[in-house]
Amino acid sequence: MIYQTFITQLRRQAGDMRRRIHIDWTGNGSDTIFQIPADNYPVLDQSATYSVKKATVEQTETTDYTLDKETGTLVMTTAPTNGQALTLDASAVYLTDASWLQIINDVIRSLGDDFFKEFVDETLTTTANMLSLSLVSAQVNCISVIDFLHRINTSENWQPVEEFTNWRYSRDANIIYLGDREAFTVAGRLFRVKGLKTYTIGTAIGDTIDVQDKFMTIVEYGCLARGWRYRYKNVVELISKMSQEPSRTPLQELIMLSDRFDRLYEAEKLKLKPAKPARLIPVYKEGGGRP
Repeated sequence: MIYQTFITQLRRQAGDMRRRIHIDWTGNGSDTIFQIPADNYPVLDQSATYSVKKATVEQTETTDYTLDKETGTLVMTTAPTNGQALTLDASAVYLTDASWLQIINDVIRSLGDDFFKEFVDETLTTTANMLSLSLVSAQVNCISVIDFLHRINTSENWQPVEEFTNWRYSRDANIIYLGDREAFTVAGRLFRVKGLKTYTIGTAIGDTIDVQDKFMTIVEYGCLARGWRYRYKNVVELISKMSQEPSRTPLQELIMLSDRFDRLYEAEKLKLKPAKPARLIPVYKEGGGRP
């Protein structure tokens, strides 16, 4: 599933659907900064969903203007002339796509090492007299190495590296250390590394979410909990303008919703947390050094 599809689903559940807005300003020949009225921003940050016109002439973003979707500030490159009409047609939302993207990534990060994907990498090879094998580039998200095998060429069967030398994996450095420099004296032997890795964080709404489908419910609950918390600020400002009433306030309702989804998130995590695969403890090779 791509981020954009998931964000649309979250918007439906959180009631964060787009609201059409039309704003009119009149230039005075000097002002270049125009503020969208309250409750009309954030502006939906999707291409072709907003338009700025100066005297009915379409303006080009970054060339003729910049629009801060979060704060609702429109900055024109050239000030509209005195009496010239400036208009904005857009959609208002509670959270921009960029904010939802950040929320989803925060939830994925919060899963930590409890949720993971298995990988098998057969692209790595030996170098002569090597003492370590870095996974920093090949498997940047690696958290554990389960099997470490080698062979001379593709016609041979895979054999455990511990037949040649002792080895250990360092999570902090993301490097496999070998105990004997003479274990692999030539370059080009093939390695097979099987391990676990955490999820890759997406950077754009067109990226694919790197989480297995069976765990997406957990991500959904976590996102909704955080989404409701994003609404606290707006509701606090609303309540500050209202007289005190004996019934529950909108802020209390939001807190209850956020807490409810937090509980669902934690419960689902406990229920679906996968067990890590069993790993045979390598036999210690006498005289092979202790890496």
